[in-house]
Amino acid sequence: MRMELTLTLVLGALMTTIGSANCANQKQFLDELLNSYDINESPHLSKGRPTAINVQMFINSFGSLNAANMDFSIDVFLRQSWHDPRLVLPGPRERVAITNPQTLAKLWKPDTYFNNLKDGEIHRVSMPNVLYRIYKTGDVLYSMRLTLRLSCHMEFRKYPLDSQVCGVFITSFANTDDLVKYRWLADRPIDLPEGLEIAQFDLLGFSANETSHAYVTGNFSGLLAEFMLRRQSGYHVLQTYVPTILIVSISWVSFWLDPNAVPGRVTLGVTTLLTLTTLASGIRASLPPVSYVKAIDVWIGTCMIMVFSALVEFTLVNWLFNKKVTKSLLKIPESAASPQSQRDSVPETSQARRTYARYALLIDRLSRFIFPVLFLLFNLTYWLCYLVS
Repeated sequence: MRMELTLTLVLGALMTTIGSANCANQKQFLDELLNSYDINESPHLSKGRPTAINVQMFINSFGSLNAANMDFSIDVFLRQSWHDPRLVLPGPRERVAITNPQTLAKLWKPDTYFNNLKDGEIHRVSMPNVLYRIYKTGDVLYSMRLTLRLSCHMEFRKYPLDSQVCGVFITSFANTDDLVKYRWLADRPIDLPEGLEIAQFDLLGFSANETSHAYVTGNFSGLLAEFMLRRQSGYHVLQTYVPTILIVSISWVSFWLDPNAVPGRVTLGVTTLLTLTTLASGIRASLPPVSYVKAIDVWIGTCMIMVFSALVEFTLVNWLFNKKVTKSLLKIPESAASPQSQRDSVPETSQARRTYARYALLIDRLSRFIFPVLFLLFNLTYWLCYLVS
């Protein structure tokens, strides 16, 4: 028992000594390697050619698009790799990972930035999510985990039946294209996890392209990753289209009420109109104040016109029902003016014969058919126009 304990202690002390020696050797090796290293000089400047930066992005999560601010957020692993002949590892080491911030600050890195960035941060829990790995051949892998909020120019003419294209623009801040050349990694430049979900949107596809930007300070190499997104219409169908259809349908109930039922018909018309106005205000609050007409504006505007027309129709019917006849009027057959039940409801008094009651009842009867037909035709035109296009 005493011998086993002694052996364990000796092995532990030996492993600690070897570990300390390895750490000391690695630190000494890095210090010697960086002794004549110039951080301000690109790796291939002495050879007169730009350093090729291979970029690969893994989209960890995709935040929802903010229509009011025209931006979107992503959580991404940005991986950049290049060859630096000054960092060729001597000896048997296959690779070295740099985690010390002081040492990392002494190594050359591309000054990559996001051209359409609004806000961003590097994850630091439980330690800075930054990896700088040097391989034996001098190849370097520089990886970091970022959360980015990027601007995206959106087009809302077909909202909420729209599709958007949002991009990530990557370029160099100070190094022109004769010093740094960006290009996408040949194998899977953009990687996505299986089952990636985006709130209110479907990801139709993505593309990765190389770009070039010309400024007064020079020409800069860059990359562009574009994501094609289609808005999911289920939420808006349940929260906007179905309620407005019901509101418009409720406004038609007034056509079956008595022309003299002023409180009921006026209350019904005004209530439905105010409800549509409130609903439209809530929709506008979630969108930027663009100057062009959107698909939702066409829908809400037509629904308001239908409800307002029903209110105007009641005003005309009530006026005709109570207006006295002062001169001859074009006669129409009684069978066309109103059904038998409605003719019976009109008292055959001298007062009734001296008003346009039958014409008022005829307008009510025609409105019961015309309003639904017009709204149905509008629905067919609207959905064919925006869905097919």
